[in-house]
Amino acid sequence: MVRRARATLCVLLPLLVVAALPSAPARAEVRYRVVLLRPTITDDVTTDALARVRGELTAAGFEVSTLARDPAGDVRTALETSGRELEPIATFAIVPGGATAEIWVCDRIAGKSVIQNVRLDGPVAAGEHSRSAVLAVQAVELLKASLAQYWLMAAAAAAARRSQAPPAPGPPEVAVPPAPEAATYATAGYATAGVGLQAGVGWLDSAGAVGPVWQPIVRASYGGVRGWAARLTLGGLGSDASLSAGSVGSASIGQQLAALEVVRGFRAGRRVQLVATLGAGGYRARIAGTGVAPYVGRDSDEWSLLTVGGGGVIVTIARHLALTAEAQAMLTWPHTTVRLGGSEAGRTGWPSLLLSAGALATF
Repeated sequence: MVRRARATLCVLLPLLVVAALPSAPARAEVRYRVVLLRPTITDDVTTDALARVRGELTAAGFEVSTLARDPAGDVRTALETSGRELEPIATFAIVPGGATAEIWVCDRIAGKSVIQNVRLDGPVAAGEHSRSAVLAVQAVELLKASLAQYWLMAAAAAAARRSQAPPAPGPPEVAVPPAPEAATYATAGYATAGVGLQAGVGWLDSAGAVGPVWQPIVRASYGGVRGWAARLTLGGLGSDASLSAGSVGSASIGQQLAALEVVRGFRAGRRVQLVATLGAGGYRARIAGTGVAPYVGRDSDEWSLLTVGGGGVIVTIARHLALTAEAQAMLTWPHTTVRLGGSEAGRTGWPSLLLSAGALATF
């Protein structure tokens, strides 16, 4: 409950959170965790091979967690989604198939999977024990090749932990409640992964006489471990733009937009990540005219097709919480033209610029 309350406060007051952050935050100790997926139906060869692989990973300094694989889904989906709350650097699975077996390794940070087929009916595999040994050796070699950049670092980190001497005994200390878990400023993958909810403010400016306006921006997204995400963006209910011709009249323009976008993330595992966006949707301009006699003002409600594209940055400030900033160009088809006294006074959406900033919470 304390973490949820803190996350909620950060979403509502992102600037306060930034001001409260230390200038040089201490990084949490890096953990090299690998998840082993255990098939629901297994045999002695697979069970023994998984045990050997677990032992090799543990000896190399990795933290190993074993989870049961969902039999309803395919192997690739299970590798990319299982154990997300553990934030592993990789997931591993052996898929038995009689005379052959498939070895799968998914690098969660790089967002790539490697598959290798192993034959178990060769002349060197005379018995159950030798078949499991062959399978385990092939699996460990594939893991070493796929996780080469982490293998040495995990071993070095484990050696450093073992070499630390126990602290000298000191005077008894007063027991205090445990401190909250230190904020992890780096994420195990893409900041766009999972379900995301974003709230912020946007600055919308149309080229020409129609001036800029402020409006709330809300976004909902769902992304995968490879950096791709789908996102719904809604904007509106902010200030109105205005146009005026002194002897003719004036007009106020309210603008609303909705777009479905494709988002691509970059720099997986970094505190500062980049995104590119492209999408389409609808744009609405509500025009309220006021005339100066003998002119009569008219109201209209104009709808247009909207195309939007741009990029931005995501800065992780705590686990499952980040600040965002984006710049996007917008075009509407057709654009909306505002006329005063029969002459064009301004237009919207051809083109427009949307700048937005806010807080992103992921689940």
